[in-house]
Amino acid sequence: MAGTISPTDKVFLPGSPHYEQLRKAFINANVPAKYPREIHRPVCVQDVIAAVNRAKEFGIPIGVRSGGHLFTCMSLWQDGLLIDTSNLNRQVEYEEKTQTITYGPAVRVCEISEKLEKLGRFFPHGHAPPVAMGGFSLAGGQGFFMRGWGATVDQWVTELEVVVPDGSLIRANANENADVFWAARGSGQGFFGVVTKFCSRTIPARKFYQRQRTFAIGPNGKLFNEVLTLAIEQNEKTPKYGTEVAVCTFFPEKFNPTIEGDEISEPSSLMMSITAAAYVDSIAEAETLLSAFDYVPDGLAKVVAGPVPVILKSWKEVFQEQDMLVPYGNGEIWHIDSILNDPSIPLPEMIEAIKPSQTQLPTRQSVGVIYIGDTYPDVGKMAFSLPQQYYISTFTCTKNPTKVSALRNWMRKVYREAEKVACGMYVADYDVTFRKSKVMTDSAFERFIKIRDKWDPECRFPHTLE
Repeated sequence: MAGTISPTDKVFLPGSPHYEQLRKAFINANVPAKYPREIHRPVCVQDVIAAVNRAKEFGIPIGVRSGGHLFTCMSLWQDGLLIDTSNLNRQVEYEEKTQTITYGPAVRVCEISEKLEKLGRFFPHGHAPPVAMGGFSLAGGQGFFMRGWGATVDQWVTELEVVVPDGSLIRANANENADVFWAARGSGQGFFGVVTKFCSRTIPARKFYQRQRTFAIGPNGKLFNEVLTLAIEQNEKTPKYGTEVAVCTFFPEKFNPTIEGDEISEPSSLMMSITAAAYVDSIAEAETLLSAFDYVPDGLAKVVAGPVPVILKSWKEVFQEQDMLVPYGNGEIWHIDSILNDPSIPLPEMIEAIKPSQTQLPTRQSVGVIYIGDTYPDVGKMAFSLPQQYYISTFTCTKNPTKVSALRNWMRKVYREAEKVACGMYVADYDVTFRKSKVMTDSAFERFIKIRDKWDPECRFPHTLE
């Protein structure tokens, strides 16, 4: 029988000061009515061990939150125990001899980027500045310049420090507790432990150059097929290393701060951007690497804004653009769904299947995103195992709670069509209560289940992947 505990500055109980504030500390305003029995906010590894042991005493599930960026709020469990890692190893430390960094799970993308910039170093962190490195890394890491460097957890993350379900602290790397190291990298919300520290290698910093072309694609995305085909064809002509390409669909009203409400004033004004970036030492190198995007066919020349040159951008400017894409903190209710395409399906068939999810955006703030990952993982190395040729996603947004149900129904409809050309989905977006999908290959998932059952036989960390 578990004993009683009093509220402290690290343990919060229902009804105590700050409990509700911490319970709702997610990027999404639509937090479910789930109330953990206790919320623990550890500042050291011993606090994490105490929290895990506390859950064992009660026999209750553990949820772990790094930054609260999962729109599904999957770390909240009714009568469970929430471990909020906001104050755990919240710094980035650099070891000059090995050129590696260590960082805690709640370190934000913008924080790690700022630290690395001061050091003159780089590693492929995420694109969205408020995302915490814990969730980003466990999902596998769709980091910058993925098409050449692969997933961040593949070539970059070298070791983890983990508190496992029995309350032990272990190191996990390629040689020590290698099964945990394999399982952690790509299982996301399904991981069976609390990562307290990550270790990653770095490289010398370079400069970020970008070129963006924006097209007016007309009513119902009339020119969507042509613009996406252009982006993919020119991407294939672009060297892989140190480059990346992304495509977005959006309404121009999305970026107008004077407009309130969800209404789309001009459905015909749907826009589509192709953003190509290069991480090199000079603008001459960037212009050469991105030269394929000089080309615009005659049929699209009249609907493209431009010409737009390659420009140097600071990380601050890059992150400002990302924040504009997915704003938060003002009552925004977000929902995401996505697929990873099956590379064996012909391109025209794939484009037709995903078109509704990208061109029939239901609200002014909604956005479609296609990230060209060009990544084909080795299932023997990590749980992150599905091919990520193209990551295709839709973010819907409203501030009106009464519209949530209709938006979810819209999402089900368009992704019922999109999943016909999918091999699965990125685990960071997975919501078992909304739509079931593969998040690993069959062989990887079978291996993951065996490892999970070995380390967590009592299901202390809930099975959210099946």
